[in-house]
Amino acid sequence: MLYLKKKGLPFNYRGVQNVEDCRTSEEVMVKAGLNWPVGKCEIYAKPPVEGIAIENLATDAFYHEGDLFTQVPNGYSTYRMDNGYPLGIVKERYTPVQNVDAFKFFDDAIGKNAAIWQTAGLFGGGQRIFVSAKLPNTISVKGDPVDSYLVFTNSHDGSTGVKILFTPIRVVCENTLNAAIRTSQSYVTFRHTKSVHDNISTAKEILGICEVISGQLEETYNFMRSIKMTDEKAKEIIAKTVLSKADFDNLASGGYSYKSLFAGNYNAVSYADISTQKYKMLQNMNLYYHEGIGQKEIEGTAWGVYNAITGYYSNMENNEGAKRMDTLLYGDRSRKIETVGNLILAEAV
Repeated sequence: MLYLKKKGLPFNYRGVQNVEDCRTSEEVMVKAGLNWPVGKCEIYAKPPVEGIAIENLATDAFYHEGDLFTQVPNGYSTYRMDNGYPLGIVKERYTPVQNVDAFKFFDDAIGKNAAIWQTAGLFGGGQRIFVSAKLPNTISVKGDPVDSYLVFTNSHDGSTGVKILFTPIRVVCENTLNAAIRTSQSYVTFRHTKSVHDNISTAKEILGICEVISGQLEETYNFMRSIKMTDEKAKEIIAKTVLSKADFDNLASGGYSYKSLFAGNYNAVSYADISTQKYKMLQNMNLYYHEGIGQKEIEGTAWGVYNAITGYYSNMENNEGAKRMDTLLYGDRSRKIETVGNLILAEAV
């Protein structure tokens, strides 16, 4: 039995770790602080003792050190078995996926001691974990290499299922991890039920899917590379990625447009109530488009615009560590990156 209680993290929190120097999955687990098992237990509520008559107590109620406890129907919690830290509330049929099994998937899929490990870690106290490894094959966009990654994400708090994502990214630095492509064809997901372990073990099938997606994306990226794009069109796509419809409407009501923001018109910024964060993001994305790493060769193309926006989110944005990874994998940035791809491809229609 575990008593759920809000508290701090009573253990060594490591967050996101670079694990490129690891040679085995066991080494990755230790370095990233993921070598702990997950258990599931019943949940008990602690109602106030005052006003409750003994004869009216529920049959499963009991006293402990002066407090009254009663079981929550169909209520279960996952918890870290190394320190008892509660991770989340789940249902009875929920089956925990142990971290060791997540890493075993990579051993089976890529080959033991063959994976080129990149990053691994946890969010919060272990509610969600992830591990990424580079695949042997690369996508070539007119000679520009794009590495391919598998990213395994798993929640221990019931918020999401098991996800295995295929993620191609442009190589800009050794620590880059870009969860850019999150369409329905680029990842598989499994619910936490009894069959989840059997599903995760389908390594060959998943790699086969990755090979197909890799070929499709190589064709798409080379198509982007062939699309010519003016600086004005690049700014328009950047603006549509960052600004909301309300932002555009506010600008228009004052006789302004997104072009005013790129020109540094503070009257437009003030009138439309554009946040400082959005304004700086527009400026920095545009700067990245012209001066970012590797941008010189692809400036003036749709591929250059795509790389400028995804590169900014992955490498320049101020979010650090777990916060950056969280928003790229699960949050707003993952949706923004998907949006920019759709905007760019729409230009060719």
